[in-house]
Amino acid sequence: MSELTVAEKLVPFASATSRSAVLWGDQLLDALPIGVYICDREGMLIRYNERAAELWGRAPILGDEQHRYCGAFRAYEPDGRPIAMNEVPMVEVLRTGTPVVDREIIVERPDGTRITALANIRPLFSEAGDLVGAVNCFQDITFRKRAEETVKESERRLRELLEGLPAAIYTTDAAGRITFYNQAAVELWGCRPEIGSATWCGSWKLFHTDGAPMPHHLCPMAQALKERRPIRGAEAIAERPDGTRVTFVPYPTLLHDASGAVVGAANMLVDITERKASEEQLRLLASEVDHRAKNMLAVIQAVVHLTQAESIPEFKKAIDGRISALSRAHTLLSSGQWEGADLRRIVTEELAPYADGENVRVSIEGPSLSLSPQLAQSLAMVVHELATNAVKHGAITQPAGRIDLRWWGAPGDRLLFRWKESGCAPAEPPTRKGFGMSIIEGAIRQQLGGSLEMEWRKDGLRCEIEVPL
Repeated sequence: MSELTVAEKLVPFASATSRSAVLWGDQLLDALPIGVYICDREGMLIRYNERAAELWGRAPILGDEQHRYCGAFRAYEPDGRPIAMNEVPMVEVLRTGTPVVDREIIVERPDGTRITALANIRPLFSEAGDLVGAVNCFQDITFRKRAEETVKESERRLRELLEGLPAAIYTTDAAGRITFYNQAAVELWGCRPEIGSATWCGSWKLFHTDGAPMPHHLCPMAQALKERRPIRGAEAIAERPDGTRVTFVPYPTLLHDASGAVVGAANMLVDITERKASEEQLRLLASEVDHRAKNMLAVIQAVVHLTQAESIPEFKKAIDGRISALSRAHTLLSSGQWEGADLRRIVTEELAPYADGENVRVSIEGPSLSLSPQLAQSLAMVVHELATNAVKHGAITQPAGRIDLRWWGAPGDRLLFRWKESGCAPAEPPTRKGFGMSIIEGAIRQQLGGSLEMEWRKDGLRCEIEVPL
């Protein structure tokens, strides 16, 4: 086929075209950086440029039936489905006369390599308006597609990362419309705001930390976007639709494009509800410790001032014993987070020095009862003073001495506590009230509002106590 014949097929509607114009047109076509090929009305290749041959990976023969409609070795849809050569977009244009715009096609070369091409096909008409052929301008967009896939994969990984984070995260555009939020944000808000419609924050209601309502357009995210600066150090309360509330710290940060213009913002909401509760608990605990420390110091001060002894060693021994009793009760209360202490443990620890002796037997009977801090401290002091009295005047100093200790619950949520000594020599009631008896009476009657009955029998002391639990 001569060049002139090709030109005539290219422009049958321009019969006066000169040979020089055709040659100039061919050079221009080959200089183009995109692939261009032309088919006649029957789909036969009548012209293609050098770039088209490079993209196909071969130089098909013009007018060859085997290369009808396209010079590619094989063609595929973007999803990988094969396209028969009699079904390529060129066939559609030649059949309908309608252009094909920006159609993606995968072209396979004879060596097996593949490229992604973007085809734009337009029909060619004669002066009479008859369809005489079509021209396909296609370009290699393989690297662009790879870049797009890389961006998509990066976005997918970023979204997956944001979804996996335990902190609530959401983004907005420059106008404050929510564009994304993760599952942690849904759990914090208790709802799913509508993407592109909800603005500033996805929470149902917002409040300041003092309880005052916070309008959404004045929330930290709104401040950050309106004032064009990140917001730090703020705290807010979000109320869910079910009425529960969450205290959180927001971290709104502006997002910029390549030119530096603000295109939106990202916000991370850190739930500090448990931390705030812990801080409040620590504050209350510090106050409670201060209160109890003052009470304990007052009790110790009273013990020191009221304890009497004939010598310094005896005075020291009495002081050590009473403070030790308080210390043991304090340890039990501390191990129970100051919610209470078990009566059996209090009694057992106070009488432990005497329970294994050869000259005295100690019997302890009663259920496990959790005592309030005040009741635990008071009964610890009472048991210590009763034991101290038994050492000085009662069962612990007697060869056949025995102590029976029993307690049980009584109607009206009250505790009955009985101390009974036996095997003692006959003794007369004390002629004066010592500090030990003052402690017992003060603890039972004044501090606890209970009753106390002391009876000095022939074989030992019997003490019955009744206090409210």
